[in-house]
Amino acid sequence: SRLARIIGELNHAQNSGTFLGGKFDQIQYSQPLSVIATVFDDMCRFIAADVRSQGANEIVALCLEKALGSQAILLSKFLPSLSNLVTLDSTQSTLSYCTDSAESVRFLFCKTVEILSSYSSGPITIFLDDVQWADPSSLLLITSLLERSKEN
Repeated sequence: SRLARIIGELNHAQNSGTFLGGKFDQIQYSQPLSVIATVFDDMCRFIAADVRSQGANEIVALCLEKALGSQAILLSKFLPSLSNLVTLDSTQSTLSYCTDSAESVRFLFCKTVEILSSYSSGPITIFLDDVQWADPSSLLLITSLLERSKEN
């Protein structure tokens, strides 16, 4: 959207961190988490480049491996660029012992964002446009991320 583009340009002009944006629409409504996954996949790519320049690759990889464990492979289905940050073992089981797989995915997303944002060299701004078209899973994930950010 025009607003997202303007905010992104201002952010870039001020060199004030990373700006990520996504736009929900009616067509993508049937694909749960597609917009959110795209935004956070971009985040993984930016952070991977950022931590490489800081020489912190191994530290971030260890933190992610510890937090995500064998479930990292499950999250990589949503975030293919996660493989730039952590070694994924496709032979590991992706079965979740959580009774609610949607809750498990939300938890994994939240842990990943928490870890990645702590290793970013600047603030991360996420702009989501047309949230009225967001699917219920995306809305729950956004709510979880906001609640966790309040706690931290």
